[in-house]
Amino acid sequence: MKKLVIMPGGFHPFHAGHAALYRSARKAFPDADVYVAATDDTSARPFPFAVKEKLAKLAGVESGRFVRVKSPFRAEEITQGYDANDTVLIFVRSTKDQDKPPQPGGVKRDGTAAYLQPLSDDPEPMTQHGYMAYLPTVEFAGGLTSATQIRDRWPTLSHRDKLAMVMTLYPKTQNSQRLATNVIRLLDSAMAVAAESRIKMLESRIRGLLEVYHRRRLRAPADYIEEKQAKPKYLHRITYDRHR
Repeated sequence: MKKLVIMPGGFHPFHAGHAALYRSARKAFPDADVYVAATDDTSARPFPFAVKEKLAKLAGVESGRFVRVKSPFRAEEITQGYDANDTVLIFVRSTKDQDKPPQPGGVKRDGTAAYLQPLSDDPEPMTQHGYMAYLPTVEFAGGLTSATQIRDRWPTLSHRDKLAMVMTLYPKTQNSQRLATNVIRLLDSAMAVAAESRIKMLESRIRGLLEVYHRRRLRAPADYIEEKQAKPKYLHRITYDRHR
C-alpha cells in the first residue's frame, strides 16, 4: 500500500524546528508522500496561511508540500487525492506534543478501536484507521523548541538579535540580509496584530468584570436593607416561639 504522511500543526510561525521535523518525516518514511497541513485560522493566533507558507518555503519545505486545510488532523484536502483503500495515513508530531490531543489509541462507545491509533508494523488502509508517529524534538536558536517561545521572545529582541534569529530559523536568509530584513518586517507585523488582539481581549474581559462589579454594587444596598429588616423579625419569631 502507498503511504501518506501528514505533519499537522498551527505553525505560528513555521520555524527551524518544524523544518527539522519535516526532514525527519521524509527520512523516516522515504517511500511516502510527505505534506505539511496548516489552516488559515487567525482567531486565536496571529499568522495567516499565506505568511506561514512563505516562512515554510524559507525554512526548506518544497513547493506544493505545504497545504491549506480546514482541519489539520483530518486534512481532507490532501487525503482526497489518494485511494483510501490502498493508502496508509500517518500523522507525524514532535515528541514534545505526545501529551497533547488528539492522542492515538482508545476505543469508541461500541467497543471498537478508535480511528486514530499508534503506528503499528502492520497498518491498515485509511478507510479503517489513521496512525500517529512521534519523532524527536529538535532545539533551535539557542534552546528554543516551540513557536510560542519565539512569540514570547520576539518583542524583547533588538533588531540585531532579530536578524540573528531569522537567519537561524530560515537558513535561506543567511545569504541575503535584505531578505532577512523583509522576514523581520513580516514577523513584526504579525506579532503586532497578535499583541493588539490580546490587548483588545483583555480590555473586553476587564469591561465585563467591571460591569458585573457595578451591577452587584448597585444591588447590594437593597439586598442589605432587606436582609436587615427580615433578620430581626425572624429572630423575634424564634424568641416568641421559645417562650410559648
